[in-house]
Amino acid sequence: MTIKHVFIVGVAKCGTTALSEWMVVNGLAEDRVPGEKEPYLYANDEPHAARSRRASLPLLDASAGYAFDPATVQRLPQHDTRLVLCLRNGFERMWSFYKMFKLDSLGGDQARDYFSSYQSEHSGTGRAPREASTFSATVIRICQAYFPRRLHLIVEGYARHELEHLCTHTFMQRIEYEFAFYLSRKQFPFFSIISNSFYYTPLRTLLERYLPSDLSVICVSRLDDADARRRFVNAVFEKSVDTPPVPVVFSSTDIAIDEARPDFNDRAFDTLRACLRYDLVQARGLIATTCLGDSLLDHAELDRYLAAT
Repeated sequence: MTIKHVFIVGVAKCGTTALSEWMVVNGLAEDRVPGEKEPYLYANDEPHAARSRRASLPLLDASAGYAFDPATVQRLPQHDTRLVLCLRNGFERMWSFYKMFKLDSLGGDQARDYFSSYQSEHSGTGRAPREASTFSATVIRICQAYFPRRLHLIVEGYARHELEHLCTHTFMQRIEYEFAFYLSRKQFPFFSIISNSFYYTPLRTLLERYLPSDLSVICVSRLDDADARRRFVNAVFEKSVDTPPVPVVFSSTDIAIDEARPDFNDRAFDTLRACLRYDLVQARGLIATTCLGDSLLDHAELDRYLAAT
């Protein structure tokens, strides 16, 4: 089988940028849209120009929200396709996502350095560094891509409301708001910091369309091991080659905002903890059926903070 399409379908703030850059730099794949990690071409059913592959490399689309939208998953090419889902500790992922929006609202040199750290001019991918000044416009544009054009002004209004809420409320206030929002409307708000830390539903969505052998579920940090990288490359690209470690760095870790990092062992998080724990148990049942099973997961890291207090 010739692999023609590779999708890193999620999850945001789990190392997808580092993984996609590593794939391109090491000649495993090329960006479906040159110089663009997340083109979100499949977020809607509008036609887009086909791209001819160079040197028989698979075309890579690392739009990290695909797995959370069933309609998008149905649009992805089904044949000659491999999918990668990256996982991270749910609390750490939430805090990282929240900090990204906070940094955008604070602005200044720290925000500029943070957003430019996503990708370097010298990474070898041809991707341009991100600019902090375009962050809000970019995330709104991504939201709009999932909706008909006639709704874009309405979507932008809701999106700006959520951006303002994220910027003016604390982490715990955002958690409480999102729980209440979900219980009253049966869906999460735009830019939810909680929703993408639940992994069972996207896994089920992917496995309803694809064979388990098409899907690899990993923690990117596990690819620091040479044997793990060989198995991953073989599973996704059907190649047996040696590669350097993935230079994964969670870019928000050492950046401070105007709010102290929460103690995720605090009893205030017990309800969320119970939900995440149950979801991860259910997700592991599906992960066990996928191409690599759970062999490339960092179980200790995923389970951190989830023990009952």
